[in-house]
Amino acid sequence: MGNAKRENRLLFCALALFFFVFLESTLFFQTNLAQPGELGPFLSQLPIQGASTLGLLAFPLKNRLVGEKGRPVFMGAVTVLGVACLVGVAFASSPLVIACTGAVGFFLIGLAGGTVYWATCVKSRGIARFATLIGGSHALGVLAQIPLLEFTSNHLIEAVVLSAGIIALGVLDTRIWTSKTVLSDLSAWQEGRRGDHVKSSKLAGWRLDHMTPRAAVIVIFALVLLFSVLFNTLYTLIDIDSPWTSQYTDITPRILMAIGGFAGGVLFDLHRTRYLGVTMFWVALLSFGALLGVQAGAPRAIGEFVYFLGSGVFMTFYTTVFIWIAPFLRAPDLWCSMGQALNNVTAIALGVPVLLVIDSTNPVAVVVLLIPLIIGINALLFAAGMLDLHPRPRGDEVAGRTGQQAGASGPAGNAAPGQAIADERTPADSEAAHGIANGDMPVQSTATDHAPEAAERPTPDAAPSVDGAAIDPEAHLADFASRFSLTPRETEVLAVVTADERPLKHVAADMGISLRVLQRHLTSLYQKTGTQSRVGLTKLFWE
Repeated sequence: MGNAKRENRLLFCALALFFFVFLESTLFFQTNLAQPGELGPFLSQLPIQGASTLGLLAFPLKNRLVGEKGRPVFMGAVTVLGVACLVGVAFASSPLVIACTGAVGFFLIGLAGGTVYWATCVKSRGIARFATLIGGSHALGVLAQIPLLEFTSNHLIEAVVLSAGIIALGVLDTRIWTSKTVLSDLSAWQEGRRGDHVKSSKLAGWRLDHMTPRAAVIVIFALVLLFSVLFNTLYTLIDIDSPWTSQYTDITPRILMAIGGFAGGVLFDLHRTRYLGVTMFWVALLSFGALLGVQAGAPRAIGEFVYFLGSGVFMTFYTTVFIWIAPFLRAPDLWCSMGQALNNVTAIALGVPVLLVIDSTNPVAVVVLLIPLIIGINALLFAAGMLDLHPRPRGDEVAGRTGQQAGASGPAGNAAPGQAIADERTPADSEAAHGIANGDMPVQSTATDHAPEAAERPTPDAAPSVDGAAIDPEAHLADFASRFSLTPRETEVLAVVTADERPLKHVAADMGISLRVLQRHLTSLYQKTGTQSRVGLTKLFWE
């Protein structure tokens, strides 16, 4: 467990460093380029957004070609070259040289970011609150810029701090870069479940959870794309009459982005991401309202407040959903950073066209053009089931629960109390991904590892005498987990082991994890609940 916590801290630091390096490099590059004119800030985004996107998309190639032993050397070379590009941007006088040098630097930053996203994706199934981890790291990376913006205007100090950040990011990337065997393990797992539904335990029964991976990623891709269009349009609108560096040098936007990112992560993790869709619905509604208000003559400060706060939430959203879906897709090391890449591409494609449209078009026409956008966002949120705060189980799960209430018992297909929710929340596919992501973690040996299987199996007369129709199994499970401060993974294990009388080795096999991993979770459950066996845990759960 100590190793897992240490790995999570490394991931958090690496994500925060990546966000800091990217944002501070953007400011450093913009300050040195300093292109005048109305289109200057938008044209200067091309090297930043374009080159970093290419770096993110090139990471899978690097991940496959660079061997285990050559990774420290490779990351060392990337780090040295990144610092060299920073020096080139700082001392070059030609705008063309600054743009070219900066493009190379941002490509390298994209490569480094791809490494961080991939490591987070691989370990995400073992992180209880990984949306909070993403939002918190983004907030820390944003806030880390404030001391430089507030207390120093020395160009040399900024260059030194940024160089130190690039070096630290290179060192952390070397540490967290996962083994190449993870890709082959994921490929083998995907082959075994080809054509199956996603059924991820990270979601609270959304319709996405019952789609094929291809259908789910299409919905996610379209949703992130529409949100990117909305936010980039709002950004262009509020930035027309403001100084072109204000969004990078003012303190207030930084604080708003940090608050939005962290708050988004916390909200997304509540009740198994149940409020993610509702949160994004309100973010879209407020953003559209800000657009209407600014177009109608309201202070641009309103639009700025909504944009920077919402952009933090949106960053956590697109990072989280693509990291969630990536393990179910081919080339998962490409898809895990697709949210960032898609947002960058949208910014490049829309920057100048949106500016020209806003300048040359009646404000009412701009609003009319945005109405289909907001309708499309809400339609996709509804199609994915993200607006349903009380998702219903699928038909086969309802049938299983009905059979249980009629007195059926025995096989997993005829669920005992709590079995329907166990089937929904702890599919073997999700646990297989968890095993892949955490297979290199040591398992603590406990007394339960060697206990006779019969002692762990509840007897028929010990089965809970609870009328399944009298309680809501999902609410009961959530309440029990809250009372004993269980992690999402422990909650899933609890639902399975208290649902029927199958031997633990069969439970572990169905969940796609080893018996020792299952027993490790059980040991933690025993300690938190004050029980000593599966029988005692089952009685406590259903009493």
